[in-house]
Amino acid sequence: MNQKQNIMLTVVILAVIALLTSVTVILVLAQQNIQKNSNSYLPTNTIVSRVIKKMNYQNLSKISDENISKYYNIPDGVITDSSMYISNRTDSGMELACFRLSNEENAPALSDAISEHISSKNSENKEGSNQLAQFKTDTVYPYVFVAVASDSEAAANAFEEIINEK
Repeated sequence: MNQKQNIMLTVVILAVIALLTSVTVILVLAQQNIQKNSNSYLPTNTIVSRVIKKMNYQNLSKISDENISKYYNIPDGVITDSSMYISNRTDSGMELACFRLSNEENAPALSDAISEHISSKNSENKEGSNQLAQFKTDTVYPYVFVAVASDSEAAANAFEEIINEK
């Protein structure tokens, strides 16, 4: 091999090494970005639990995922996650719920299900009726939060703070 061939071979090898290094760096950065984005997802149960803690709510019971459909008639595919807590006191209509939309186009379907649920809720006492009159929904995409409480506006504010902390 002559000197020109040796130089050419060295240049080709260095170019291949540079190309492989660049591809590796790009793949590592892309993987880190994917992990960062997947870590930003908060389960709806975590959100509602944090609202409960932040608001110092007591006497609330979690509704199992299978039983949420007994309260909210949400079409299949509209949400990917949900959580609901209701008061375990019979004299209170308090309720907190959070839903994660599968996409923005499904927001009207979820809104309809929420409206239907709230309008069908009946309360046998004055406090519960007062809470129904003060229900609040709040959306920070992809999350939709529902609060039926005497301080539902404050609960919605707590929800927004929790979402913005993540």
